[in-house]
Amino acid sequence: MSRLPETYPAIRLRVADTSLDECGRALRQGPERSLRQVQRLIEQELKRLPADERGPLACRAGCDFCCHLRVMATAVEVFALLDYQSRQLDAEAFDAFAERIRAADRALRELPMDRVLTTNLPCPALIDGQCSGYPARPLNCRSYHSISREDCQASFEHPEDLELGHPQLRGIASVHEGAQGGFLRAFEQAGQDARQYELVTALAEALDDPECRQRLARGEPVFQRPSILADSD
Repeated sequence: MSRLPETYPAIRLRVADTSLDECGRALRQGPERSLRQVQRLIEQELKRLPADERGPLACRAGCDFCCHLRVMATAVEVFALLDYQSRQLDAEAFDAFAERIRAADRALRELPMDRVLTTNLPCPALIDGQCSGYPARPLNCRSYHSISREDCQASFEHPEDLELGHPQLRGIASVHEGAQGGFLRAFEQAGQDARQYELVTALAEALDDPECRQRLARGEPVFQRPSILADSD
């Protein structure tokens, strides 16, 4: 008798349990190790999906509509992106990256609250339509995918309409939801900072306040400037 395929809720729950266990053990060696573990788990679980649950996707290099949206990320993901860029970019390029961060931070903080989610603003890591920090992109960036470029473009061209979305594959979404849920739960159980912060403003604070990294190491709330978006606590 052939085994029935997993339902989407079953995938999400199984991956969440695995993520909680594996990320919790990895977290004993530091938050960065736990982040790498959940990234590996996601790749492994995506490969387990049937081929028709993995694509075809509309996402392509140079398609950057989603790179103008607000992204929520944990503190360890914020520093992972900064550290990756500091290793990959020369001093001049990293300074330019930092200036784009600070300029985007200023632009966001000048917006009325009701326009933060309805204004297109390019991610500071975006260069010539591609993510310069792609290997270190946050989990929410990794999970974002679409099977319709046209829907993504329509959403980009009408950012004021938050009802416009994009179709996704439920199998991919279930893997990401489960993995990220277990990852966050592992941080919560360990008494670490599991809050998700708006990426641009968190990057700016990380650049300007050396104490942020120390607070991460101590498991304290890492970013302390007023958030432009409500966090997940």
